[in-house]
Amino acid sequence: MFIRYELSQTGRHRRGHTAADTQEVRRTEPDPAPIWAIPAPPLIGREEELRCVTELLAAPGLRLLTLSGPAGIGKSALAHAALAATAAEGRCAVVALDLAEVRDPAMVDSTLRALTAEGPRRPEGGRQLVFLDNCDPVIDAVAEGALRLLAAAPWTVVVCASRTPLDVYAERILPVGPLRLGPEGDAVRLFTDRVSPYYRHGITGAPERAAIARICEVLDGVPLAIEIAAEAVGPLSPAELEGRLRRGEYPARGRLRDLAERHRSAGHALSWGESAQREEDIALLKRLSVCESLIDIDTAGQLSGVGREEIAGGLRRLVHQGLLTSVDNGLGGYSFAMTHMARSHYRQELERDPAALAMARAQHAGVCLAFAERIGGTGVGAGFGSDPNSGAEDGRDARRAAAIARRLPDLRAAVRHLRQAGRYAEVLRLLLVMAGPDGPGGVEYTAQLEESAERAVEDGGAEGRGPAAAALLTLAHLAARTGDPERAGAALRRAIALSGHGERNIPHGARELLAALGDGARPAPVPPPEPPARATTTATTTATTTATSTATAAPPHDAGLTPRQHEVAQLVAQGLTNRQISRELEISEWTVVNHLREVMRKLGCPSRVHVARILGQRAG
Repeated sequence: MFIRYELSQTGRHRRGHTAADTQEVRRTEPDPAPIWAIPAPPLIGREEELRCVTELLAAPGLRLLTLSGPAGIGKSALAHAALAATAAEGRCAVVALDLAEVRDPAMVDSTLRALTAEGPRRPEGGRQLVFLDNCDPVIDAVAEGALRLLAAAPWTVVVCASRTPLDVYAERILPVGPLRLGPEGDAVRLFTDRVSPYYRHGITGAPERAAIARICEVLDGVPLAIEIAAEAVGPLSPAELEGRLRRGEYPARGRLRDLAERHRSAGHALSWGESAQREEDIALLKRLSVCESLIDIDTAGQLSGVGREEIAGGLRRLVHQGLLTSVDNGLGGYSFAMTHMARSHYRQELERDPAALAMARAQHAGVCLAFAERIGGTGVGAGFGSDPNSGAEDGRDARRAAAIARRLPDLRAAVRHLRQAGRYAEVLRLLLVMAGPDGPGGVEYTAQLEESAERAVEDGGAEGRGPAAAALLTLAHLAARTGDPERAGAALRRAIALSGHGERNIPHGARELLAALGDGARPAPVPPPEPPARATTTATTTATTTATSTATAAPPHDAGLTPRQHEVAQLVAQGLTNRQISRELEISEWTVVNHLREVMRKLGCPSRVHVARILGQRAG
């Protein structure tokens, strides 16, 4: 027999009976009743977990089993499926209590006492299974009542679904993990099943299925998050939905009528359990939400501003409550992960306080810069002396490469924050790690390296020259490796000029690259300044000079400059920055950078200063 009680704070019940009606149920239904459950789609996946739970329930020594895990992971659905399968065998009486709306511990105590005294009769040769669902808000009362019930009724087995375990000796904890990922995984099956039938024709193609697989990975295989996302398909294609989710957005949509309130959104699911949390733990979650990847204890400590022992206790509680998961960091210790659903929710909460958000992002950027210093030694000018493609032993260290790969999402987030703050010298320190031999490298960083080097020199002065030179040398190596010798040569010339070493004293890596690129990459000599015109200049000479100046004011076709490149060069000569030039000409700043690069190449100039000097000399 399967009897379900759904308790509420007001004492009313839904789809079942309150604990006080137990005897009435027995009198009116003396024979075993059909298994009752909320109508719901069949469980997708979970075959291994379902077999494990049913085997545990059949084991003779089990008294207390708790299914634990993060919000939305599917603890209740798995427990219901296992209990239904067990009750179907006819050897157990199953009582299910839903405590989702209960906030009064006394109600839990009285209900469990009633089950002890007047609960369903013990089936002949069988046991009584008591399922306590959504225990978190009254976890202390549940623990006390369950122990009392187990002591009074030795034939009883208690099963709990709770983010927080009961923490008693008799308890067997079974963590419930995410759905299997991959193109053929259960997560994709669940997503596809939850897409509205009106739109399923639009998810059958290979690109759409690939996008769905990526969406499930972004959502960490958490069933509730996948269901909410799948229901947004229609107005949004899978590719558009993926982009929204990667930006931390959960498209709003009305969910099914018979869903519990706490399952209507990610925010509802996480807010439901906050009544059982400490304020300092919620504050810590908000600060940690700026992290994009794994979190170690030092990072958590720097973001929270508290001591190591205190932060260790906070992390332990958050893991215990299913809000963080512990992960092997590959170094004999643990890191901590936050689900995408939790990160998005608590980041939105943090964004309600702009000052706190700005502080958390600044602290996060500081953590990433400290990591870059440790992993890459990218102090001012440090990177210019090293060849990004050298075979140095430490440059091929697999552990360093793995550490950078794990931190890459955080490094990218820190780069975005530092760019917005105009801290381009620090942007370059992170980019040098990301584009270096142990990072992912690749052409995706070439534009950022070039633009940020320009801005570091413009905005940072002498402080930005070292990181800019190192960045341009890295850019030169990347361009040479991808078959762009012109860009490599231009970047190398500018790196040499910014370094202040001169061609004779350039670092070994730059010298090898310079030799490989040939004479075309060498800095062109700067023409000496012409002597000033004499006061006795004749009218003929004056006329000639005027004509020459007029000719120079026009585009210097002998250098091959286009009219637009000449405009850019003239504004550089007037001392305007790239940003000011972009506003003056109403073009993008990146277009200005491209034009200026071509100007420098065609005029043989190692820097914008030389461009200004040459144009000034030609103008007379």
